Amino acid sequence: MDSKSAPGPASFQAPSIVLVGNPNTGKSTLFNALTGQRQLVANYPGVTVAKKSGQFSLEGRTWNVVDLPGVYSLAPRSPDEKITADVLLGQVPGELVDMVVCVVDASNLRRNLFLASQVLELQRPTVVALTKLDILADRSHQIDIKVLQEQLGVTVVPLHVPRKQGLNELQTELERLRDGVATGHWRRTEHR
Repeated sequence: MDSKSAPGPASFQAPSIVLVGNPNTGKSTLFNALTGQRQLVANYPGVTVAKKSGQFSLEGRTWNVVDLPGVYSLAPRSPDEKITADVLLGQVPGELVDMVVCVVDASNLRRNLFLASQVLELQRPTVVALTKLDILADRSHQIDIKVLQEQLGVTVVPLHVPRKQGLNELQTELERLRDGVATGHWRRTEHR
């Protein structure tokens, strides 16, 4: 069997996570917290759209992380939206997507859930990272995380990245999700 047709050992390949979300959701702050600001910045081939990539380690395993451009929709009307949609659809050579972290701003939930619903329709292993709950609390509002999870059909992890709250839970959920995919126990879920 030649090397082109031989499957590579999955245990030696670092899982690839992409961060996707609207602009100003805290996505880049999360990227910096996960990677310790050890990032490489470059452009996607043929366009001036910036690509931030980095790595983090968890329980001896290295994870690759890409911070996709902040967008409002996966219906491409700008170079940023086209790149984000193309990466999520697997149409950018060399850019693997094993899992998606969809960063959602709790203080602007309706707008953010539009993009989240598009991401979930792609049926990729996804975790929703819910940010800016402090802003929502300042407005005397709150979100029932359990109900939101049931409606989306994926795990929702509340985060307050500046205080490092929720990062361990997000990493644990990514590990659980990776194990579910690797063992065939991950199943696509429907959101309402």
